[in-house]
Amino acid sequence: MEISQRKITFYTPDKVYMGYIDIANQSLRTIDIFNSSSIYWKDPNERSFDDALLLNNATIILEGNTTLGNFGKLQVKLSDVLFFHDSLDNLGDSMEKKRAAHLKLKTKESTSLVNIITHTRGGAFFYITGAFYGLFKSKSNHRYIPITQANVVQIVRSSEKWQKKTIPIEGGFIGISTQHIEACTFSEKSL
Repeated sequence: MEISQRKITFYTPDKVYMGYIDIANQSLRTIDIFNSSSIYWKDPNERSFDDALLLNNATIILEGNTTLGNFGKLQVKLSDVLFFHDSLDNLGDSMEKKRAAHLKLKTKESTSLVNIITHTRGGAFFYITGAFYGLFKSKSNHRYIPITQANVVQIVRSSEKWQKKTIPIEGGFIGISTQHIEACTFSEKSL
């Protein structure tokens, strides 16, 4: 079995982790990997936490673009990840897109404009907007939910004022942790 890697970026309170995760099957979407009950490890003996993902060639960046360090291998606990995005330019192969279109017609899933506010941690929170497909209630029992056409703004307290910082998202897709959502609203608009 050939193991490949995918570039990924995690956001936790006040820290950004960048690196590569091992992928046993290149056709798997990153959101499916994060929502899996058994996260793939090339060498399971390296695993220290049940809810950890191994990040290879990792870099940790602190607020203000200060690099904390570079690590060959780093375990990141998924329970601390607010949201992530990957390096994929498109969302699946042609067969997956056909299957998704068929399921959308069959289930009559609609597209919603979603606005999400995360919990405040370390004097900062994230305001996320984008498109959500399907019924939020049915997907809210997953560890992460997919948001496409995502726009992410970090709101940071600086002394007595709040400052906004736009976070660039590769490919416009993020997976956001359901346990870190504080509030959300939906509107049934086409984007």
